[in-house]
Formats: sequence, C-alpha cells, structure tokens
Amino acid sequence: DTMAYSASALSFMLENLGKTVIFTGSQVPYCKTFSDARRNLLFSISLATTLDIPEVCLFFDDKLLRACRSRKDNSGSFDAFQSPNHPPLASLGINIKINTSQLLPQPKGRFRVHLDMSAQVI
Repeated sequence: DTMAYSASALSFMLENLGKTVIFTGSQVPYCKTFSDARRNLLFSISLATTLDIPEVCLFFDDKLLRACRSRKDNSGSFDAFQSPNHPPLASLGINIKINTSQLLPQPKGRFRVHLDMSAQVI
C-alpha cells in the first residue's frame, strides 16, 4: 500500500520532467481470471506512449491521477485510488477523456533529479 507515496515522492524528485511516468498495479494478481492487472498495464503503456503529460501519474481503474494528489482509499476494490482534491487527468470509457485544462505545460528548465530525501517526512 505504498504506491501513492512512492509515486508522489518521485514526482517531487524529478524536477522539470518532460516525459510521462505512470505507476500502476493491480488489486487481483495477474494470473487470476478476473485480474485488473492486464488492463491497468496495457492502458498505462498506451497512455504513456501516446499522451504528452510531463509528470508522474498513477493509473488505476480507468483513471489517470496526478501522483502527488492521489491516495489509496480502498484496498478491497478495483477503484482503490482517489484524488479527492483534484480531478483525474484522464479517464477511460468508450473513449479516452483527457482533462486538458488540468495538464501541466512542458517544463522550460533543465531536467534535474533530487536525490536527497528528508527522514523527517512522515
């Protein structure tokens, strides 16, 4: 249950990120018949390679969320992750709905990785 924390931390570590980075996973293991793993993985790859979203995201249950605004609310549901204070960046249905007004612009500065992490953050 650390995916939202890891994705959020990475979003702050990667300054001026110009590529799409997507964290995903599944509630049901890949080998099970009704697993959400295949769908989450395939759509994450598809979104990361076709959309121009220069930030770290989290994809689960047909929703692409801003990593630093997401949290895990329900460990027993496919709809496990939410972003209560920010709408999804994209959602899937018959078509992909992209919330273009919520997307960040391409960064103007040079890409930089921050490696120093504070042990004081809880």
